[in-house]
Amino acid sequence: MTTKRKLNKTGKITLAIVIIIVIGLPVVFFLTRKYTKNEMHILKMTENYQIKIDYPVIHQKDLDKQIKEYIKVEEEKFLNTVDLKIPVGESQKYELIIGYQLTKQQDLNKITHYHIHFETYSYMGDNQYIRNDKMFHYDNKNKKNLSISDYLNGNDALEELSILSYYYMMQYIESNKLVLDETIIKQATTINIENYEIFSFKNDGLEISFPLYKISSEHDEVIKIVIPAKEINGLLKNQYKIKENKRKEETIVSEKRDISKYKNKKLIAFTFDDGPSIHTTYLLDKLKEHDAKVTFFVLGNRVETNQMVLKRAYQEGHEIGSHTYNHRNLLLLNDYARIQEIKETNQVIENIIGVKPTLLRPPYGNINEETKKISNMHIIEWGIDTLDWKTKDKELIAKEIVDNAYDGAIILLHDIYEFSVEGALLAMEKLKQEGYAFVTISEMAKLKNVTLDYTTLYRHFN
Repeated sequence: MTTKRKLNKTGKITLAIVIIIVIGLPVVFFLTRKYTKNEMHILKMTENYQIKIDYPVIHQKDLDKQIKEYIKVEEEKFLNTVDLKIPVGESQKYELIIGYQLTKQQDLNKITHYHIHFETYSYMGDNQYIRNDKMFHYDNKNKKNLSISDYLNGNDALEELSILSYYYMMQYIESNKLVLDETIIKQATTINIENYEIFSFKNDGLEISFPLYKISSEHDEVIKIVIPAKEINGLLKNQYKIKENKRKEETIVSEKRDISKYKNKKLIAFTFDDGPSIHTTYLLDKLKEHDAKVTFFVLGNRVETNQMVLKRAYQEGHEIGSHTYNHRNLLLLNDYARIQEIKETNQVIENIIGVKPTLLRPPYGNINEETKKISNMHIIEWGIDTLDWKTKDKELIAKEIVDNAYDGAIILLHDIYEFSVEGALLAMEKLKQEGYAFVTISEMAKLKNVTLDYTTLYRHFN
């Protein structure tokens, strides 16, 4: 005969706690994973200056500390300088922009090295930005920073790297029809570790950037060269040799939908700037629930770090536009720098999704006729500015959208912020009940029978 044992009061409470923990843990883990910080954003705007800083959170104590210290020093240096200057005026502001590109090296699914390239631009008047570059090469296994010499094998390797760099620099200059003094090129590629601070390992070789401002005040160009793997491998230590991966050309197809079903509906174009980011992934998950397609105006310096997100957005039928490479005010740049901001972004996007963007949203909405001609792209601004970066409140962001919504509106948001994404989704829930459909810029133009041209600045379609 089997004896059934009854739980006393204490036993029942204990069992209940165990059940809650077992059932609740996956939920807690999911929520934690969703909101794990992998990036930080600083955005400050005053009457006299504006600061826009993005930096990664690696979750490696020593490296994260170094990154924070670098950001702190750059911000304080900027603010100390601004305090000594006379306000520029209402039409212009002093400005600090810090963006980054992050690449990782892995071995058996373990990250062995981090390469983080910071590009800092400060505008202190005189119609030009001052550029500064900083790169961290971090050995994750041994918890220490590395320089190019740590990757090279033998005493003569740096000299051989110098010769190769000079050759490929001259080749780059010739193919791009640049006019540069050969003395500058020789100086940039001398046997000096500091000349080779900015490098990263690619599938086809070693990419090295040479900021010419470091050696000449007359040049603000940054020249990037790639030394092929078959040539650079002879200079690298065995553990750093590049395994040439001949990748198959990937064809990415964008999902198409029948937009004729939206002809009798009120239309709104949600647009998101400054991404992609971790929050873009969550946004893409939720947009399906609202039968919504949106337009992403991405930054070139964020695209390579977030390639899979960009591919997914394009594959799922969302539109990809350009927000330039570094978010610099185009009106403060010379023609070459403007072209570089636009063309480099278009190229990196095309390299990933196979299609060059046709839409451009200039940073801060600043554009003139000359820049329109240089870009040869359709200029898209906005009719409803949610000021999401300022309010930082999903309810207020949603209210701003819903209260000001109209047929043909273009809404400005930023998918680098969690509250912006949540606010947009809340607004969609309410607007859907009011009969709105959510379309991309190009879908909106077709449904409104508008042929986009290169001379018009589009803030809405009505």
